[in-house]
Amino acid sequence: MSNDLTKLRQVWETLGAEDPLWAVVSHPDKRGGRWNLQEFLATGEADVARARALLAGCPDGPGRFPGVLDFGCGVGRLSHAWKPHADHVTGVDISEPMIRQAQRIAAGRDGFRFIVNTAPDLALLPSESFDLCYSHICLQHMPWPLARGYLLEFARLCRPGGWVVFQLCSRPQPGTGAASLRQRLVDALPFGLAKAYRKWRHGSSVVFEVFFTPADEVLATLRSAGLVPVHQEPDDAGGPGTEGFIYLARKPAVRA
Repeated sequence: MSNDLTKLRQVWETLGAEDPLWAVVSHPDKRGGRWNLQEFLATGEADVARARALLAGCPDGPGRFPGVLDFGCGVGRLSHAWKPHADHVTGVDISEPMIRQAQRIAAGRDGFRFIVNTAPDLALLPSESFDLCYSHICLQHMPWPLARGYLLEFARLCRPGGWVVFQLCSRPQPGTGAASLRQRLVDALPFGLAKAYRKWRHGSSVVFEVFFTPADEVLATLRSAGLVPVHQEPDDAGGPGTEGFIYLARKPAVRA
């Protein structure tokens, strides 16, 4: 797992230093620093609105949260979208350049905290300190053992009666194996050619991977962590050729 975490950190440190906004929302015409910051931040509002609508459709669905964890926050795109619905938002990311950018963007605004975390857990945060643990287009970029560990941490960090909402890819769509084959062929190139190819094709020396976890395994993990799965919504945030879901789970309230 340590090798996976090191690789993950290297990828997102590089992307965060080279073009942090494009690395988060990778529109082809926005590469090379072409994102307008306010336009970029506005893209988070639709994702948060969808999550809030799903929560509102649940029994006792909350309207506002005292504390929200935005895991894999990047530069704070979703943190800013959550803030009107929360007293305090804590963003956590593995990339120090991303967090530095998030802190600059939020400078002078109350209710934000952004933290670098390079551990396979979230031990830097106290148990039962959030009413919502949220993650979107983040867990899909790490191998399942790492993602599973963070889901278990969400259960620990969530207050009784609180919520866990996240997105994961479940499988490639049929007939989309070409991209995976191309990635394996590129990885096998000798003499640094793989790095040169990625620089030419993607504008960066690194690319992020997408991993797939069957929904049954995700749901079993939530139950093993003491969470109650509440809703599972089809989602295509993993990109073309992927099948995925948004998962909603709740931590049972403490009985009197």
